[in-house]
Amino acid sequence: MKFYLLGEDNEKVEIEVLSRTHPKSTDFWDGNWIDSNIHVEIPGYTVQFMACLRTDELSYFLDGLNTMHKMLKGKAILENLEEYIHFECEMNNLGHIEWKGKTCYPNGFGAELTFEFKSNQSYLEQIIRDLNRILAVFPVIGKP
Repeated sequence: MKFYLLGEDNEKVEIEVLSRTHPKSTDFWDGNWIDSNIHVEIPGYTVQFMACLRTDELSYFLDGLNTMHKMLKGKAILENLEEYIHFECEMNNLGHIEWKGKTCYPNGFGAELTFEFKSNQSYLEQIIRDLNRILAVFPVIGKP
């Protein structure tokens, strides 16, 4: 299951959720880790690596995207506890989304790639659909 962040100049971030890291865990802290494949293509760079993300991180990002989509303004953040990825998007007054991204592998101390790109708000609906589909299969478990 994948979702994409797409730019106007062929930039692409693909995040594929593969499985729960601890599939038998039922508590918030262990049960929400998900094994994911991160793939970034921007002009001049291609990055691909495995990362542990969390379903609550995806849910928080989805909440921000839903608010942006409804209000046609605002900001959404996908921030990873393990510091593999950090993405922020903000809608400007022309309806364009300005993305800022950072990847780090190995997490916390490895090579970093920082980049920015723009996309049209029409991409929001697809990202929201894809994240809803992912979170239906991998819902947030428990509460902190």
